[in-house]
Order: sequence, then C-alpha cells, then structure tokens
Amino acid sequence: MAACWGTWTGRHVLSVATGAGAIYLLYRAVAEGLSSAPRGADRYRLERPDHQDGLPVEEVLSRRACEELLEMLRAQQDGRSRSAILRSITHCVYLMDAKNPTCSPEHVQLVASCLDDHNRDTKIQALNTLRAFATRSLFTAQVQDYYPKILDLVISSRDTEVQVAALRLLNALPVPPNIEPLLRRTVPNLLGFLQWDNYTIQLQVLRLLITLSRKEELLPDILNCQPGKLLCEMLLLVEVLHGGCAKSRRPSKSPKSGSCSLYEVLFGENSHLDKHLLVMFVHPEERVQLQACKLIMSLRLYKLDAEIAAAALSKHGAGSAASLHVSPSGESIF
Repeated sequence: MAACWGTWTGRHVLSVATGAGAIYLLYRAVAEGLSSAPRGADRYRLERPDHQDGLPVEEVLSRRACEELLEMLRAQQDGRSRSAILRSITHCVYLMDAKNPTCSPEHVQLVASCLDDHNRDTKIQALNTLRAFATRSLFTAQVQDYYPKILDLVISSRDTEVQVAALRLLNALPVPPNIEPLLRRTVPNLLGFLQWDNYTIQLQVLRLLITLSRKEELLPDILNCQPGKLLCEMLLLVEVLHGGCAKSRRPSKSPKSGSCSLYEVLFGENSHLDKHLLVMFVHPEERVQLQACKLIMSLRLYKLDAEIAAAALSKHGAGSAASLHVSPSGESIF
C-alpha cells in the first residue's frame, strides 16, 4: 500500500507541475528575479491560494499568474526583464484552457506594443508570445490586425533572429483580407531572401510564399517579380527534372506519381504547368523569357509525343483484337 501511495503521489505532483502549476513556478521564478530591483520585493508576490469560486487550485494559479505577469510587463521598462516576463507569458498562453482563457484582447494589445521596444530580445519574445496567441482561435483575428507591422519587421529589420521570429508568426497566421497591395510590394523582397545564405530564413520565406501563391491575385506578382537570376535557376531546375523524367528507365527507377508527389504537381496530367508559365513572357528580363520558352516547348513536345504514342498503341491494339475475331478465309471464327 505504501508503494502504491508513493507512486500515486508522485504522479499527482508531476501532473500539477506540468500543468497550470508550472505557470505558477514560472511566475515565481520571474518575480523572485525581479524582487532584487527597488520596490520589487513586495510588489510581485503571489501566494498559493486555496479553492476559489469553486475553481481548481491549478486554474486559480493559472489565472492569477497570467494577470500578475501582464501587470509586471506594464510596470517594467528594462528590456531584459520584459523579455523574461514575455517568455513566461508565452508558456501561460500555451498552457491556457482554450474554453476558459485566462487572457483578454487587451493583453494581446499590450504584448503587441512590445514590438516597438528597442531591445531585440524583447521584440523577439513579443513575436513569440503573439505566435502563441495566434494558436488560440479566440485571439487569431486580433493578432491578424498586426500583420502589416509584422511584415514590416521582416523587410526592414537588420536582425536575422527578429526576421525569423516575424516569419514564423506570419506562417502561423491566415493571410488577412484586403492586404494584397502591401503583399505585392513586398514580394520582391521576400524572393530576395531566398538568395541569402541562411537556411532558416529561406525555409520560412518559402513557406510564406507557398501560402501567398495560393491566392490567385498574387500569383502573377510572384511569377513576374524582378529577381531574374533566381527565376532562371528555378526554371532551369524544372527543365532538368522534366528532362530526367522523360528518359526511359527501368520500372524500379521510374518517378513515383502519387497525388502528392512533386512529379505529379509539376508534370502530372492535371498540372497545366505549360499554360501557367505563359505569364513569364511579360517578364522584363529576356533571359527569363527564353528559359520559360525552352521549358514550355519541352513540356508540350513531351505531351505531344505521349499522345502520338498512345494513339499508335491504341490503333495497334484495335488491329490485334480484330485479327482474333476473323479467320484466314475472312469469316468470323465466332
């Protein structure tokens, strides 16, 4: 019995520590770190409460910790302290009950105001906290309101960590309506990031461009953007891939044509890549036009050859079937 009791108690303590109780511990760590500052010892003191209004102790802790952390954020001006507080608020938001949230839209506005902080760590943590809010459906639309501000941080910031945090936040948000004019102006800058020697930024930008490409009104702007060298390299890659797929090979070495494969997206029956590439003929750089023309011709010739081969095979098959039904004397054997 004692062994069972010890096991149960350990699990109970662990569940509290990894749930809302963890928020309380996070809060106490931040509060004690700030208590050495003037007037800090008494201001940030949160005692463990008993049951309140019929709520579990852990939920009361979660609510009070979140409220106190946000109050601390309002009071603190030191960049390093604000960064630590924001980090704890982020944990609070992730652990928050979606049906009974401990934060309000006013808190999102408070966190968003930290995007203008001069301290880079505060700015990065504010972006991370907003990303946590974006995962909660109750706050997604409100975080969307800051989409232009976040996009501006990606383009104008000289700090790569700020840019990565901003890109991750954008990728966590749906593209808001009526923002196409701003996105059109920033597409060339986004494509320029693909030429950076930074894998994390390249990956985040690619994810964002994939999302933007699904909006038909933005697709021509993405295809007609100015970075000619990048477009030429991408078109050349597709041409080489297509040339490789067109070569005859053993069945085991043939490309897999699953519905989600790159082969099917680029060269499948429903891709119509050659038609989409026609918009490249209005690109201002001649080398992009030439590369697009070569790829379109390659795609269409391959389709034409495939159609001719299919027609010949069908004709040969029909002739073979007819010969099975006719005797040498010209009479049907059936």
